[in-house]
Amino acid sequence: MQDSVDAGFFDRDTRDVARDLLGCDLVRGEVRLRIVETEAYIPGDSASHSYRGKTARNGPMWGPPGHLYVYLCYGIHHLLNLVTE
Repeated sequence: MQDSVDAGFFDRDTRDVARDLLGCDLVRGEVRLRIVETEAYIPGDSASHSYRGKTARNGPMWGPPGHLYVYLCYGIHHLLNLVTE
């Protein structure tokens, strides 16, 4: 993969983006994080935390492709989401 991507990279089929992100690094200053697992949720997938519609908690999922946000899952794990399509 290239050194950086633009929002157009994320404005594709969610499953393709998830597959292409595996093994990529997210870099911000001195911090480098390797993506080792992805999940892809498509419209109508009841496993997605956006399934029941927009809420204060999942509102960022309605952002533009490439929008990144972190949220706390089950009060234990911080998860990173990237908006696609």
